[in-house]
Amino acid sequence: MRTILTQAVVILVLLSCGASTSLAELPGQPNFLFILTDDHALEAIGAYDKWLKPYVQTPTIDKLAEEGMRFTNVCCNNSICSPSRASIITGQFSHINGGRNLNCSLAEDAPSYSRQLKEAGYQTAVVGKWHMKHLPRGMNFYAVTKGQGKYFDPTFSFSDGTKKSFKGYYADIYTDQALNWLKQRTPGKPFCLNLHFKGPHHPYDYPERHEKLLAGTDVPEPSNLHEDVESTSPLLKKPSWSHLYQDFAERSYYPRHEQEYEKLSDDAKEKRSISYQHMIHKYIRCVAAIDENIKRVLDYLDAEGIKDNTVIIYTSDQGYWLGQHGLYDKRLILEESLKMPFIVRFPSEIKPGSVNHYLCSNVDFAETILDFAKIKPDARMQGRSLRPLLQGQTPKDWRDAIFYAYYARAPHHWGIRTDRYKLVRFPNTDDAELYDLKTDPQEMKNVATDPSYAKILKQMDQKLVAKMKEVKITRDQLPGYFVAPPKQKKVQ
Repeated sequence: MRTILTQAVVILVLLSCGASTSLAELPGQPNFLFILTDDHALEAIGAYDKWLKPYVQTPTIDKLAEEGMRFTNVCCNNSICSPSRASIITGQFSHINGGRNLNCSLAEDAPSYSRQLKEAGYQTAVVGKWHMKHLPRGMNFYAVTKGQGKYFDPTFSFSDGTKKSFKGYYADIYTDQALNWLKQRTPGKPFCLNLHFKGPHHPYDYPERHEKLLAGTDVPEPSNLHEDVESTSPLLKKPSWSHLYQDFAERSYYPRHEQEYEKLSDDAKEKRSISYQHMIHKYIRCVAAIDENIKRVLDYLDAEGIKDNTVIIYTSDQGYWLGQHGLYDKRLILEESLKMPFIVRFPSEIKPGSVNHYLCSNVDFAETILDFAKIKPDARMQGRSLRPLLQGQTPKDWRDAIFYAYYARAPHHWGIRTDRYKLVRFPNTDDAELYDLKTDPQEMKNVATDPSYAKILKQMDQKLVAKMKEVKITRDQLPGYFVAPPKQKKVQ
């Protein structure tokens, strides 16, 4: 009776203040705002206090970290756009949900946190980049782009079956659509809004308003921009197609700098430095546009009086190299590619300004959202709810390693990361790469053949075998061994 009276008093107070908060938006029934960007390296977020902090402009994201929890060891299990998104949706590893490569499809009955939320009475929506072959499922509303989408004048496929193009910069328009849905949502139900930004994916296009951001400013280079990957990592880094001096610097990507490149010598180091400056300026400007649009959504939630009862999550589908190892892009198990930014704000449970260093995975996101919604997750999900960590608890049985497998463009590889070590294995060879992250956090020295690490290598291999059993992956499902079934011919 006391609880009922208390709720009644709260409702009367809210109504007297003119707030639009519904019964379903009161404490105990949280809303969700899940913000997913594409290729946003945590090094390009001020709150992560990396070398780019004085140059990036992420005040809104930084404030979320100040008011919530920032995770430092959240890792994707397959560092490429569509597969990571598939794992976020299903809570499953790539070899289970089938999302091994770009533009993948999920089975009709695949686990889905959005579907479970909808079935439990939540109002669900996704706006922005989708990057799956099939259209969203388990959504009351969607407005999504095809494939990568465009930075300017995007076209949406809507949940009512229509398509429509809009003039302008993508982030502004995505946010317009998200705000329109929030304003038109059905009162009396909690909601889950998934806002998926295209940026800062290559080629990092930005709105004209940021053209002068950092103009004339040289951004410091990462210390290993000029690493000789041919000698340090012939199996993992050398075969990568993402070398700044071989690919990124080519005029085919940036024709406006053709004359500048013509003046350069054939010195790869000089070209790499020029390429880095060009990339990092565009990247930072692209990120700034995302941050200011996130502020628009948060300001709306604040004005509606529902911000504190909304679990706000900021993350990216994977990390990104911003010149480290002389690379750009992602894909490999290396730290900058593997780690995802992950920030959560929910004042009633999360201590402001807290930081968590436990090993977490993108397969954990679905179960975390469902836990906050008090919904039992699909039994086929393979992750773990992060809610205890967000509450400041330290589970004794938390994982001590994460599993990773990359199936797309070579080099195929898989491995595990623990708090201190990282083991990488490759198909059709007994060779390996082993990194000691305590003594070599930048992963510059492969110690797999160092006799002093022989015992560690054996232990890591044993741990890898155990982790593979845990995630239910067999040898023929590993990268380089997996063979996709032939496509079925259409019956005429």
